[in-house]
Amino acid sequence: MELMVYTANAVLPVFVVIFVGLLLNRLNFFSEKTKNEIVKLVFYVGTPCLIFHNISTSDIHQSFDGKFFLFTLALILVLIGVVIAMCFFIQDKKKKGAVIQLAYRSNFAIAGMPIAVNLLDGAGVTLTAVTLSFVIILYNVSAVIILSYYGVEKKSPGAVILGILKNPLIIGTALGLLFAVFQIPVFPIAEKSIKTLGDIASCMGLIIIGASITLRGFQEDKAYILFASFLRNLFAPAFVLITAALFGWRGNHLMVLAIMSASPAAVNCFAMAKQMGVSAEISAYGISISSVLSVFSIFISVYLIKFFGLA
Repeated sequence: MELMVYTANAVLPVFVVIFVGLLLNRLNFFSEKTKNEIVKLVFYVGTPCLIFHNISTSDIHQSFDGKFFLFTLALILVLIGVVIAMCFFIQDKKKKGAVIQLAYRSNFAIAGMPIAVNLLDGAGVTLTAVTLSFVIILYNVSAVIILSYYGVEKKSPGAVILGILKNPLIIGTALGLLFAVFQIPVFPIAEKSIKTLGDIASCMGLIIIGASITLRGFQEDKAYILFASFLRNLFAPAFVLITAALFGWRGNHLMVLAIMSASPAAVNCFAMAKQMGVSAEISAYGISISSVLSVFSIFISVYLIKFFGLA
């Protein structure tokens, strides 16, 4: 019961803020122009600052576990490949790109860290923060590549590479990693300012997701939205945890993977979908539904790990 309460406290506020955005939109608070401008603000300012802050403040040297990090990154790449294969039946490339991103990319930073703080010891929390640094890099690079391929515009390999280098999320990740690895100090005023700007991503990002949800959008894409939720909340955690357990990972390592894989779809899925030409409505609904279902997916994942004595 305590685990369920911890999980609900960490992920349900995500859904509540999305609902506030839905309500505000129903009250005509936002024009389409305003929505698009907020998405740009989240994508180009808020999210890069959030990523930079999360990575630059993590102690990479203290809990660096090369074998575990390489395993985690390889596992995510395999998961992406399996998800792409499972989406073979989706003919519309814009919808396929949205489903794929929702399926593999979890809200590890915003939802996962509070859960880790509540469930793990100090070593486990540090391992989570450092793992997050590497996972964010892979999430963002893979998302740019996938969405560049499935987006509206056809892009050459050179254009995709240039898009990765110019992507604000990649820039925020690279700078954060640079500051963390070389332990470059960030002045307190600057750190607080960056953190405040990063809060835009977790607050305004969720509100604009809710404001973009329409009943018509759900009816048109119901099958894809539910399939994406199944992949995010059931298939991904099952695949990750079974594979990790078979490879012998136990304790904090397995718990970190459980939190990472069972967390709801990343809030950034919506902003990236909107900016890169894949279905924003599927992304909005997928984030909303997975935020609710993740209460159960995280609870079941952690419970089973404890039940079988794996941590």
